[in-house]
Amino acid sequence: MHIIIGGAYNGKRDYVRTMLAGREAEWFEGVLPKHSDTCQVMVVAGIEKWLAETKLSEVEAIDQVLAAIDGRDVIVVLTDIGRGIVPINAQQRQLRDTCGRLYQQLMAEADEVTRIWYGLAQTLT
Repeated sequence: MHIIIGGAYNGKRDYVRTMLAGREAEWFEGVLPKHSDTCQVMVVAGIEKWLAETKLSEVEAIDQVLAAIDGRDVIVVLTDIGRGIVPINAQQRQLRDTCGRLYQQLMAEADEVTRIWYGLAQTLT
């Protein structure tokens, strides 16, 4: 698994498209891939949107994300929502916390992590 992380509108998707030049990939934006999806390379983006909309508990949601990408050639595009002002809304704070815990688990399992900062790529692991 290769994780691409950065702030909103920092060039993450453009970086992935350049990285994939010449390779076929299926994009999953705001949804998780199903086990019946058999594309060679998957790009999963917008997990924070999916988390905001799911009615699952935090543990169930994290387990479902991890199961959806397990054993696959996947690029996960993550939006860093943990920086800046802490939201006043309790649901937004909970989403931020859930994303942080999920992101930690994904980072621990990743083969490579790349941070995109305004179009500049930095390999973290």
